[in-house]
Amino acid sequence: MASSSSSPSSFVSGTPKWTYDVFLSFRGEDVRKNFVDFFYGALQQKGIYTFKDDEKLERGRSISPALCQAIEESRIAVIIFSENYASSSWCLDELVKIIECSRVLGQIVLPVFYYADPSALRKQKGSFAKHLAKHEDEIEDKGRIQRWRDALTHAASFSGWDVPNTANGHEFKCIQEIIDDVMAKLGKVVAIEEKDQVGVHSRVQKVSALLNLIRLDEVLFVGIWGMSGIGKTTTAKAVFDRICTQFEGAIFLHEVRECSKKNGLENLQEKILSKILCVKDMRISNVFEGSDMIKRRLCYKKVLIVLDDIDHLDQLEALAGKHDWFGAGSRIIITTKDKHLLVKHQVNKMYKVEVLNQYEAIHLFSWNAFKQNYPAKDYEELSIEIVCYAGFLPLALKVLGSFLYGRNMAEWRSELERLKKIPEDEIMEKLKVSFNGLKQIEKEIFLDIACFFKGKKKDYIARVLDSFNFYPDIGIKVLIEKSLVTVSRGRILMHPLVQEMGWHIVRQKAPEEPGKQSRLWVEEEICHVLARDKVTENVEGLWLDLSTPKDIAIKNEAFEKMSELRLLKIHNAIVSQGPTCIADELRWLNWHGYPSKSLPDSFQAEKLVGLKLQYSRVIQLWKGIKVLDKLKFINLSHSQKLIRTPDFTGIPNLERLILEDCSGLIEVHHSAGHLKSLRLLNLNNCTNLRSLPKQILLERVEVIILSGCSKVVEFPEILGTMNCLREVYLEATSIKELPPSIEHLPGLVLLNLSYCKNLTRLPSSICRLKCLKSLILSGCSVLDNLPGELGHLESLEELYGDETAISKPPSSIVLLKNLKTLSFRGCKGMPSRTWSALISTWMLGEKFQDSTGLVIPSVSGLNSLAKLDLSDCNMLDGGFPCDLGSLSSLEKLNLGRNNFTSFSAANIKNLGRLRVLKLVGCKRLDMLPELPLSIEELYADNCTSLRREGDLLTKYRNLYTISFSNCFQLLQDQQTSCMVDSTWKYLLKELLVVDDNFSICLPGRNIPAWFTYRNLGPSITIKLPPNWYNNKFMGFAVCVVSDLLTTSLECKLNYPQKIPGIRVQFNLIDQENKICDYMVTIGSVGNENNIDSEHTCLAYLSFVDFWCMYSKHIRSPNDWTCIEVSADVYSKRYMVFKEWGISLVYEEDVKQNAELLMIRQLLPEILKKENTSEREDEDASFFLRCHQSHHLRNKTSEGQ
Repeated sequence: MASSSSSPSSFVSGTPKWTYDVFLSFRGEDVRKNFVDFFYGALQQKGIYTFKDDEKLERGRSISPALCQAIEESRIAVIIFSENYASSSWCLDELVKIIECSRVLGQIVLPVFYYADPSALRKQKGSFAKHLAKHEDEIEDKGRIQRWRDALTHAASFSGWDVPNTANGHEFKCIQEIIDDVMAKLGKVVAIEEKDQVGVHSRVQKVSALLNLIRLDEVLFVGIWGMSGIGKTTTAKAVFDRICTQFEGAIFLHEVRECSKKNGLENLQEKILSKILCVKDMRISNVFEGSDMIKRRLCYKKVLIVLDDIDHLDQLEALAGKHDWFGAGSRIIITTKDKHLLVKHQVNKMYKVEVLNQYEAIHLFSWNAFKQNYPAKDYEELSIEIVCYAGFLPLALKVLGSFLYGRNMAEWRSELERLKKIPEDEIMEKLKVSFNGLKQIEKEIFLDIACFFKGKKKDYIARVLDSFNFYPDIGIKVLIEKSLVTVSRGRILMHPLVQEMGWHIVRQKAPEEPGKQSRLWVEEEICHVLARDKVTENVEGLWLDLSTPKDIAIKNEAFEKMSELRLLKIHNAIVSQGPTCIADELRWLNWHGYPSKSLPDSFQAEKLVGLKLQYSRVIQLWKGIKVLDKLKFINLSHSQKLIRTPDFTGIPNLERLILEDCSGLIEVHHSAGHLKSLRLLNLNNCTNLRSLPKQILLERVEVIILSGCSKVVEFPEILGTMNCLREVYLEATSIKELPPSIEHLPGLVLLNLSYCKNLTRLPSSICRLKCLKSLILSGCSVLDNLPGELGHLESLEELYGDETAISKPPSSIVLLKNLKTLSFRGCKGMPSRTWSALISTWMLGEKFQDSTGLVIPSVSGLNSLAKLDLSDCNMLDGGFPCDLGSLSSLEKLNLGRNNFTSFSAANIKNLGRLRVLKLVGCKRLDMLPELPLSIEELYADNCTSLRREGDLLTKYRNLYTISFSNCFQLLQDQQTSCMVDSTWKYLLKELLVVDDNFSICLPGRNIPAWFTYRNLGPSITIKLPPNWYNNKFMGFAVCVVSDLLTTSLECKLNYPQKIPGIRVQFNLIDQENKICDYMVTIGSVGNENNIDSEHTCLAYLSFVDFWCMYSKHIRSPNDWTCIEVSADVYSKRYMVFKEWGISLVYEEDVKQNAELLMIRQLLPEILKKENTSEREDEDASFFLRCHQSHHLRNKTSEGQ
């Protein structure tokens, strides 16, 4: 019997909870009194726990949920199809659920045809057709009918029993055969459940999804790949055991790699045919005959074949050559360590097996070490150490867990210490399989990465390996495909045990004598062999990378003996003197703090590719000309004793010359101007550099950096076209003008001339740079005009002219169709005043004024402009362009610190994309213009003449940030409290909809009464109640009373642009004192504010944000038992925190008490006047700032 409901229940992720061994599905009227009773009794006698619905359902319970749960919790479903099975809608709904469970949970389905024709079921003829037709007449839900039809068709594809044609029609013998098969399948399931269940289910689900068992008309090849010991075979076997009964034939071929070596591929072909065709003593004379036979005999059969541990393409070609070898609906699963094999064989889909997560790893280790799901008491810390050593690798967890089973704590500690020096042989041998399959040059790459480069950037590793002629592009790709390394965020990573396997291979050559090994990377071993001169010519690479500086003794003879040395890296080693001899085979020399004044006189490393001597004591690398044809990289950054560069004539292939922060450098040899292969020239912050090549022709150079070279007064003449140069940085140089030959840089994209305080003009030829996108002139204080042909820079996207003497840009600026950012911040003539007057003005917080301000011509042609900054330009009412409203792409507009009284004529309401408007410090502005409806952020701090213009939040629905600090007229307005009141109502309403962070800060010093937890002082700590978290919990409300601790002068000195807001740190702590933290800023004040009175700031922190960050690190929020809230150290430097309050916010709190608690209590307590007479002279500043997430707001508006 079955339920009348066919709605599928939701499946819980994770390993299925098997309550029953077998679920019986049958039509009671047909078979209850005979076949089913005998079958059920026989199952009971064999101890097979069976669900038979007429006995197991509790009375009074709805039948549908109970049956759905029983089906989901049964390992095997036996469906007894009788003549009238399809007459029952309950049975058909039950069948739909069983088929669903077979696909999703891997449930085994066994059909039994009790005097019902299997072909009639498949084709839905006879009685099945009659019953379905009757259902169609009675039931309106056609989708439900179709689900029944699909389920019947799918059920007919399973291998089962036709009772009349089994055991010559003897029902009792047929029942025995069915029970024997059930027991065999239960044995497989039990084996996988008990032995290797940890982490398997999620993998099986992913592979099952790739197999797409619903598609019966196609053949699919699915590959499972990953490193050794990761669980590929376990996953494939679990998938096989769960779905094998759905095929006409199935076989799992274990260890194809080993078996093919021992017995040949013919033997494996014989196994496939014998198993699937049920033929004994199959004999195949050669591989070609076997392949042909598999294709001919299986091309009409729906089969499942698992080929485990494939390592060569010929194995695949012999055992599963092409898709057309097998019948429709067949699935071929291949496990391998080599992804490229799957690619070459055109496998349809691939699944990479990853290591277990930390919980699964501890679970698996505990099962092997303690025969339970968790570590034994007092063994927790040791277990964690072992699991971390194993790197969550299943193979290592099983091997180490089994070895430690039954041993005492002293033996555990001893094993852990041994593992740090001597790896486990069984694990190493398993991992070495992939290494042994590499070519020799690939082995060298692998060992170099294991010993030297793990975790380094892939590009850097490739450059170094290329210097060894190791062909890294293809070599690294092979290592990735063979699961020996991975690439994450541009860095090459390696599993810890795979790395240890590499170390083990290197050490095997001379386990007791490190100096005879090919590679040295362990600090103690390197120091030992260098100090005692025990190195040999075997050493190819030496990598000494100390975390902190340390004195190291090195005998010069040691370097003389390392004649085959190709890689030398020394970092943070304090050495008294450098080597007197360096191996001619050296390809890469990287010595941080190189101690000598120059390289050895005998230095003839003609194979050298990279020379990196940062922070060295080098004065001059060498004298005269050295022929180093292969040298591509020179980096002497921070070598402050370096005076001049060498002659580069003998280094024609140099690609990168980096001399950053060589403060003693005076001269760059003229030959550097003709390095045809040079791509990067970096002389950043060479503050004493005076002499550059007079002329340059660097045909391949892409970037030139001369920033901070304050004594450089002229840029070299460009002799010919330099097509590759993209970026030139000349910040803070003493260049007066650029040469007209600048036009010979047709590919130039960025030119940075910021703070070139001697720059007086730009050549007109600069306007012929058709690719220039960014022109940065900020801080060029004497530059007073731009070339008239500026509009010819057709690609220009950014123009920064901040703090220059420019008073009127050229009219051709309107031709810049691609300009996206235009900034003339601070462009005003400096008035002629005495120094004492200037200092007095600054101390009083006043602004320097000039008689004239910036005048911008028409901007109507700037159709791409998104950001416009005209702040602090002393602009008057007629200074800004009248067609400002025509900027259709404008998103951010800054007009702050100007002297206009109104700019309504600009029609900014027409700026349909404007999101941010800044009017900070416009002290003469008395009213806001009409704003566009798109506005999101409005900053009008220090607009002391500004009067209120209605309810902004109601009028502009997208507005989520408002700042009106020190707007005196607003505070005096009688309706200010109404504005604040409406703001609170708006925030509360939005909180119910979007549940996102916001904050508000107002003058006053009282914590509202509704805060549950309160504390005086700089922080607050509370103990959370048990089960404080439920699905109605929304977040935390925090309130803090603060006051400025420092004088306004100190604030100006440290924060010239703005006073810091309050950055609040939330710490949630669990029972093990593990801390999860979150930072939020509240009460952040606008630019150049000076708030002297106390302020109360309240913030709401949505729990969604916090949980997104830490859900992977903790099982349940209720594991957190304590919360600490404090301000960070930067705010403490300028503010004192007097009182704190915290409340846990639940949905019902906001719904029921929002207006009562928040509006009626918070606002009166904060805004009430404490004493009129005492506050007459007090700063009348009013500050309101509220934050909400625009992103979430947009989601709300879209109905999400």
